[in-house]
Amino acid sequence: MPTTQSSMVTTDPANASPRLYGTPQEVAPDVFMHPAFVNTYALRTPVGLLLVDPGLGNLADSVHQAVRGWSDAPLHTAVYTHGHADHAFGLRPFLKAGERPQIVAQENCVQRFHRYHLTHGWNACINQRQFSLPEPAFPDHFDWPTLTFRTSLSQRLGDLDVHYFAAKGETDDACYAWIPAHRYLFVGDLIIWQAPNCGNPQKVQRYPLEWANALEEMAGFDAEWLFPGHGIVVHGADGVRMVLTETARYLRIIIDQVLERMNAGQTPEDIFHAVEPDPELAKRPFLHARYDHPKFIVRNLLRLWGGWWNGNAADLLPATWAAQAAEIAAVAGGVGQIVERGRALLDQGNAVLAAHLAEWATRAAPGDRAAQTLKRDVYAQRLREAESLMAQGIYRAAMNDARQALGQPPETGSGLGMGLEQRR
Repeated sequence: MPTTQSSMVTTDPANASPRLYGTPQEVAPDVFMHPAFVNTYALRTPVGLLLVDPGLGNLADSVHQAVRGWSDAPLHTAVYTHGHADHAFGLRPFLKAGERPQIVAQENCVQRFHRYHLTHGWNACINQRQFSLPEPAFPDHFDWPTLTFRTSLSQRLGDLDVHYFAAKGETDDACYAWIPAHRYLFVGDLIIWQAPNCGNPQKVQRYPLEWANALEEMAGFDAEWLFPGHGIVVHGADGVRMVLTETARYLRIIIDQVLERMNAGQTPEDIFHAVEPDPELAKRPFLHARYDHPKFIVRNLLRLWGGWWNGNAADLLPATWAAQAAEIAAVAGGVGQIVERGRALLDQGNAVLAAHLAEWATRAAPGDRAAQTLKRDVYAQRLREAESLMAQGIYRAAMNDARQALGQPPETGSGLGMGLEQRR
C-alpha cells in the first residue's frame, strides 16, 4: 500500500510545499515513484510493469535498484512523455538485465534524438551554461522508441487500458497517459510545479497555446491522481482540476496579452516590457517562476508568431557587437567613461542598466581590467537578484567569462536541478 501522508503527495495544491527530491516509495495504489529532480513512475499491471519516464542516465542505476526493490515483475512497457535528457535516458540498466520492453513515445521523439546527435556539442554547452555545470554535458546514446504514435494510442495491458495522447508544450513530442480504471493521469512536463517551461531562451521552440489546450483537455478527464514530471503528486479530483486549469489560465493570460499587442502593431520591445503574468496565479505554489521566467514566454511567443527580428532596423543586418561597442566608447570619450558610469549605476542598485555598459566596455576593450571587473561585479549582482534558474545560469556564465579574463577561478553552481530545490 502507498505510504500514508507522504511528503511527495498533496491533497491541497494551493497550500502545498513542493519539492523535487524524496525517498522512493509507493505513492498511490500500485504506483511507485522515484523522485530525484525528475520523477520516474512504475505502475503494476496484469502483464508486468509500466515505467513512465526512465529518467536521467546518471541516475539510471538508482532508479533500477529502487524499482526492483519494490517489484520483481517483468518490465512490459516504458513510455517517454517526451525525449528530454532527464526523462528518456535511464532505461539502460533494465535493458542490460535482459528486459525487452515496448518503448512508447510520440513520433517526434525519434526526430528529437536525431537532432540531439546532430547538435550534441551545442546542447552540451547549453547545458553547462543553463545548469552551471563544471563542464559541458549531454547524452549521446539513445534507447529508441519501438512503438510510436502521432495523435493517440491505446494499449491493453491484461484487463487494464492505457491511453496515450500527443501534446505540444515544452516540446513538440510531448504525450501524457490516462488510465481510466484508476483515474490516473501521468502528465510528464506539462506540469512541473513551476511556471510552465515554455520560454527557455537557449532551447528550441516551445508551444504555450497548445500547452494550454492540452491542460484543459486533461482537466476534462476528472482524474483523481495527477503524476507530474517534476514535483509532488496531486491526489483528489478538485486539486487535480485546480492545477490543470490554473496552469492553463496562467498561460492564456500571457498569450492573450501578446496577441492583442501584436495585432495592434506594437513592437517586440514594447510587448516584452508590457506583458506580465497574472499576479494572483503567480503566487500559487505550482506556478512560481523559479525555473523559466514569464518574460521568456513572451519572447518565445514573439519568435513563434513574429519571427526573430526584434523590431530595431539597425539589428536586421547589424555591425558586430565589438564594432558597435567601439563606436559607443568613442562617443563616450573612452572605455574608462563607460566603466565609470557603469560602476555608478551598479552602486545605485541599477544592475540591469549597468549590465549594458559592462557589455559595451568589455566588447570594446576585452583586455581592460576595469571593464572586466565591472562585468564580473554586475553579473554577480544580477545573479543574486535572479529567481529564474535559467537566468541564473546565463548570468553566472557571463560573470565567469569576466573572472576568466581577470585570471580568477570560475564560480560553479550546484548542478542539474539543485538550485531549484535549494531555493524552495
